[in-house]
Amino acid sequence: MSLISGGAMKSLHKAGEMKTAGAVWREVRTHLRGEYGDTVFSSNIARLRVREEADGGLLVIAPSRFYRDWIEDHVGARLRALWTQFDPENRSIQLLAEEDVVSSPVVAVAPISEPSGSDPVKEPQSRAVSERFTFDTFMVGPSNEMASAAARAIVNASPSPFNPAFFYGDYGVGKTHLLNAIAHTVEMGGARRKALYLTAEEFLSGFVSAMRKRDTISFKESVRRVDVLLIDDVHFIAGKPKTEDEFLHTIASLIADEKQVVLASHRPPAELNVSDQRLASLLKGGFACELRKPDLDLRRKILDCKIAQASCHYPELAVPETVRDFLAARMTASARELEGVLNNVIGRTALLGRPVTMEAVEAALRELSIVSERRVTVDVIQKAVAERFGVKVADILSKRRTKTVVKPRHVAMYLAKTMTTRSLPDIGRRFGDRDHSTVIHAVNKISDLIKAGDPVKDEIESLSDEIRG
Repeated sequence: MSLISGGAMKSLHKAGEMKTAGAVWREVRTHLRGEYGDTVFSSNIARLRVREEADGGLLVIAPSRFYRDWIEDHVGARLRALWTQFDPENRSIQLLAEEDVVSSPVVAVAPISEPSGSDPVKEPQSRAVSERFTFDTFMVGPSNEMASAAARAIVNASPSPFNPAFFYGDYGVGKTHLLNAIAHTVEMGGARRKALYLTAEEFLSGFVSAMRKRDTISFKESVRRVDVLLIDDVHFIAGKPKTEDEFLHTIASLIADEKQVVLASHRPPAELNVSDQRLASLLKGGFACELRKPDLDLRRKILDCKIAQASCHYPELAVPETVRDFLAARMTASARELEGVLNNVIGRTALLGRPVTMEAVEAALRELSIVSERRVTVDVIQKAVAERFGVKVADILSKRRTKTVVKPRHVAMYLAKTMTTRSLPDIGRRFGDRDHSTVIHAVNKISDLIKAGDPVKDEIESLSDEIRG
């Protein structure tokens, strides 16, 4: 059972101002939607509800343990920080699954009181590292292979060749997964090394709490005696002078003692709004590695991994190859968005004991209002491919088998299969009344070339982006 409680951060509201749990939740939801996007919000966050108990405790309830685990792994840290920010009462909340609310008694957590100077400072506790976020489940492709190699080098070398190591990239590209994988490997290793994995908000909250209690020494000692310190979302620390100063001395002390520092942010070090030039110099002097958006092949591998993980909850889950190919080709923004859509599909099928079909996928996409991309049809694909390869659509549909025609025909069939919901027989009819086995051959041919690293892989990616508009 995971607890979510308010921290020792200053409220942004006037003292004594009353605000209902519903009002706080609306503000939190609004910010989560803006930060994680409509797809992730609609498929996962929107399914949460808040309930106030008679004893004053608050519950954030997920529809199942599967969704509760996903929320905890992906959104938990940010949800904690936002609740702390917008709730002037510092009320405590618990994250539970619907079945746990029914089957087990709720234990209310006492509201956090204003700390006094005599209270001891609690040591920062490392966030529970998810067993799902390991190196084994970190799928590697051209967009993240350097980051993956650097992360593995960090846990296998002593002292590390990269210090500090700085991973950056857009939301949903795998930074948090990579930090979890490092922490998990360190903690599970036989060298008895200690890892401390915190979000920037947790580092900030712990430091503010220590200052209020006038005991920053305990906070410093607890953070600096670890072997590996991992801080996620460090861009939240930038621009806060006192926290920047403590952060600087913390990581400088660890590096001087040959301890490992691993940082992650959605911006590279040079673009952080850091006011302390010493800290800026230290961050720029480390090893900075970008994680980019996954390509088609990597999206497919990520999807297969997520489906395998979901099968632990739903042993009967079976996702056809056509559905996997379609989702990998359609959801291009991030792995997080891809997983969000997959979860929504699972919610519509496996939870109800129904098969995963293209109809269920289409229904999920409609519910999530994923309409920003232009409508993709076989005709649109044929025209785009013909123009790219300098042939006519009539050539692609013809019976000609010259090399200059066969390749664009195969590419067009592959894209028709992965980017539309048309059946194989229907695609065959739209390509000169060909048999569905011809389409299967073309798709397999292109798939093999992509896996082999053929330049057609880049052509497929480029055409896909162009066709989506």
